[in-house]
This record gives sequence, C-alpha cells and structure tokens, in this order.
Amino acid sequence: MRRSTRSFVTSVILFVLLSTLGGSASAAPPTRAKWTVMVYISGDNNLESYVVPDIETELGAVGSNADVQIIALADRVPGYDTSRGDWQTTKLFRVMQGMLATPENALADWGERNFGDPQTLIDFVAWTKANYPADRYALYFWGHGWSWHPGWVMADDTDEDTLDYHETKAAIPSLGFIDVIGYDGCNMASIEILELWHGHATAFTSSQEWVGGEGIQYDLVLAQLAANPNMTADQVAIATSQSATKDKTWSAVAVDSRLDALIAAVDQWSAALNAGLGTHRKKYDQAFTATRSFWQAPMDKDLYDMAYEIKNKVNDTNIKNKSQAVMNAVTGVVLHERHVNAYSEVRGITIYHISKASQKDSDYAYYRSTVDFALFTGWDEFLNAYAK
Repeated sequence: MRRSTRSFVTSVILFVLLSTLGGSASAAPPTRAKWTVMVYISGDNNLESYVVPDIETELGAVGSNADVQIIALADRVPGYDTSRGDWQTTKLFRVMQGMLATPENALADWGERNFGDPQTLIDFVAWTKANYPADRYALYFWGHGWSWHPGWVMADDTDEDTLDYHETKAAIPSLGFIDVIGYDGCNMASIEILELWHGHATAFTSSQEWVGGEGIQYDLVLAQLAANPNMTADQVAIATSQSATKDKTWSAVAVDSRLDALIAAVDQWSAALNAGLGTHRKKYDQAFTATRSFWQAPMDKDLYDMAYEIKNKVNDTNIKNKSQAVMNAVTGVVLHERHVNAYSEVRGITIYHISKASQKDSDYAYYRSTVDFALFTGWDEFLNAYAK
C-alpha cells in the first residue's frame, strides 16, 4: 500500500530564494501559463519506490507546455533505490514529456530538505510561483497522511519529522491562494482539513480511506488539463477525484465560501445534539455505532452517514431538522464522490468522533486546542460532553 497506515513572500525574500535554492528566473517560460501544477513528493520513507515511476510515467506522460507547467519537488531515501543514479538529495523538476527523473534533468538540487518542515513547503511554492507564474495553481501533497493527527502527514524518515496540522496552518498565509489542493495520501478528506484550507483555495480533493499503490493518476488529470487548459478549479478537482479509480473512496469538495453553509450546519447540529444529550444518549450510541468508519481509523466517521443515522434514530424534531441540514450541506459542497460498493454509506467527508473518556488522549487534546474546526464550532464541546 502506497501512502497507507499512516502575506505573500516579498520580492527581497524571493530574490534570496532564487539565489540560494539553485533556481533561476531565466528558466521561466516567456508567457504566463494557464495552470501551474505543483507536486510536493515526500518520498523519504517507505514510499520511495513510487517516486521515480510517478514522476516518469504519470507526470511525465503529459509533461509541461506553455499552458500547463508541472513542477515537482521530490525527496528520496538515501541508498534505498538505486534507480536513476540513486540521487539522494532533494531535486526540483520541471517535468517534461518523456523525461527521466535523473539528476541531470533536474532544474536544481536543494540538498537534503526536510519535507516535514513547513519552510520546505513555503520555499517550494514561493519559488514555483516566482518562476512559473500562472492564472491558476494546483498543489498536490504526495506522501503519507492521516487527517489532522500529528505524526503522520508527509513523513520524512531521514529528518524524523512530519508536516503536522499546526505547521501547515502557520505556513498557509505564506503560500498565497491555491486554486486546487489535493492530498495523495491516506484519510485526508475530513471536515477538519477542509476547514484548514477554507478560504485559501477553491476546491479540495482526497480520500476518506487509506490510499493504495495507485492513488491519484496524474497522467489522466494532466491529459484533460492539457486538452483544455481553461478548466476551472472545480473541474480539475473533479478530474482528480475521478482519476483515483483504484481506491476505495475519493471526493472533490468546495472549500471557498460555499463551505460556509456546511460549517454553520455542523455547528448548529452540535448545539442541538448537546442540548438533547441527557434525553437521547442511548439513541446517539446506536447511531454512532451504526455510522461508517474507516480502516484502522475508527474515530474517522462519515459525516453524512452520521447525520443520517442520528436523524433516523432520534425522535426529536429539532435534532432531525439539524441532521437533515447537515446532510443537505454535505451534498451542497461535494463536487464529486466515488466509492466501492462496500462503502455505500459514505459521501466524501469524514469527521472526528470519540465515544468514551478513555479516548481523550493526546490527539484529542491537540484537536481541541489546535484544529480550527474544533475552535470554530461546537463539535468538540459536544464530544467532550458525550465521551464520558
């Protein structure tokens, strides 16, 4: 399994980046592209063997052109895979059609970079926007994942680090607006991660479940984009979701102002659930037990299915109405969703849930103190009251 088990930079700073990171403005195309696609390839871990093939057979199947630029920053495990010269430092590529992922074809060598360090991400996006400007940008995170949970996302084994939620949150203002955000990693399609990117992107795409060896099929997405570089952010996110045909679930979700309605609906639903806790606890237990969860992540539950189960099991008009409002809001923001038959209950977005006091661990404390969704809604207050 591939990715499984878990203010804009000023011109002065850009100049320093261009000179110190090995980039050159002279390498930029003569005209502004329609799209620049950035792929942050965190392969310094047990995903190493997928790095070169994904660059060559997926990103390189279409390659860059004047309308669509494809820029990849890739890290590998030193000495793990000897293919393509066994390069062991971080390479920056402008991916061309049919290109081999060799050191000679890299735009620059950035040395050993820590992909769990938010500065690496900031440097990559800043360099790419300065050298390959476009009307729209897509940023794909390629690597391990597990929603907001610390210690999993974009794991870098050499530096023994991960790109945790609070680090991404701190980095986002320096990235500037990104039209499409995609996570080619496990269990990232959560309402918590949607809220993280809320207002900083137009559309988001990832999987609710663990991701296997294929993940996003970039060649399929890029072929559509090359044929129609005027695709909107929604269309690119949908195409990405549609490409992941080898995985159990995948979705594309709006994270611009359209997400407002869902956040508000869950907040109001949380208040209604809290108010009815004393009366309906046993029905809540039944509903939450029946809600679809995910492999090795029982605390990740499908949001739509949870609201559906609550509506059907709790005999309270207000709670039923608030549950239906959540279901309607999920439907309103999900641009595309696919799942295998075994996951027939899911609708593209998970939510964190615990049911007993023993589950109030360090992750739970991190959630309540750090994750925007918990800070901005009453969901964590409901969980705190319910999990006793």
